[in-house]
Amino acid sequence: MNSLLLMGGRVIDPASGLDAISDLLLVDGKIAALGKGIDAGIPAGTERIDASGLVVAPGLIDLHVHLREPGQSAKETIATGTAAAARGGFTSVVCMPNTSPSIDNAGTVALIQSKAERESRVNLYVAGAITKGIAGEELAPIGSLKQAGVVAITDDGHCVQNNDLMRRALEYARMFDLPVFDHCQDYDLVSDGVMHEGLYSARLGLRGWPAAGEDMIVARNILLAELTGGHIHCQHISSAASVTLIRQAKERGLPVTGEACPHHFTLTDAAIAGSEEFWGRDGRAIHGWKEGGMPSWPAYHTYFKMNPPLRTARDRDAVLQGVADG
Repeated sequence: MNSLLLMGGRVIDPASGLDAISDLLLVDGKIAALGKGIDAGIPAGTERIDASGLVVAPGLIDLHVHLREPGQSAKETIATGTAAAARGGFTSVVCMPNTSPSIDNAGTVALIQSKAERESRVNLYVAGAITKGIAGEELAPIGSLKQAGVVAITDDGHCVQNNDLMRRALEYARMFDLPVFDHCQDYDLVSDGVMHEGLYSARLGLRGWPAAGEDMIVARNILLAELTGGHIHCQHISSAASVTLIRQAKERGLPVTGEACPHHFTLTDAAIAGSEEFWGRDGRAIHGWKEGGMPSWPAYHTYFKMNPPLRTARDRDAVLQGVADG
């Protein structure tokens, strides 16, 4: 019998509304007791960990990870990616299908599932592609993917530009009770933009990626969700207007959800102008900021180049509020 006592942590359980300082006893991987002073009568040899100042919560779930297998193991693998997830407190992850080859058939799903059984450190779920080869031209065999065990379909890394094709994808996905995840990016509006279109793109002389390039696709997806009844999930939202659109859609009872990435609710496009500009302008709002001793970096640092791009402090605040109100 293996037992572990976590003492004095902030125990949070959203399902029951629990949020309190407490002790937690685990026996053979399951919760055996919860409350203050439960150390009396615990099994002999129980390992004890002082969790003061730490949060003790159910395992986190990440709906959007890139494990890069098959074909791109130089970037990540199932073994390394799931080990990192476990280290960060994530016990379930959903891997994206933009691999080589893409996850657009039952055979590739089976390959990942087999490898996950041997190497994954957490619960690993698979997302299949919306279109064959993630090319945005022909629907993947959605029914076969569902039968193979995928939990969602997405062309993540790419966005289906053909509105009728996206409509059909939602209709088929609804038949098989699958949500459709979408990387929201209008290629015509975004073109070859490399950072948020605004003050800093003009100041730095870089081609802008307007927030409207995200907002247009979010609005389209909401209309298609209303038309088809299919569940659309908008990935890595970065724009204040997109947050508002999703909030309004949910208030209307439409099957629309969204997600946000940590960099979009902490950093802003000011970071691309260098650390001095960021900390002097937008960085002071970050929890833990203090005068001096903060990280530094030069302007144009490629660590801050991402898709969708870092946006303004207003967008950051809107994303934070969206996360807070669900």
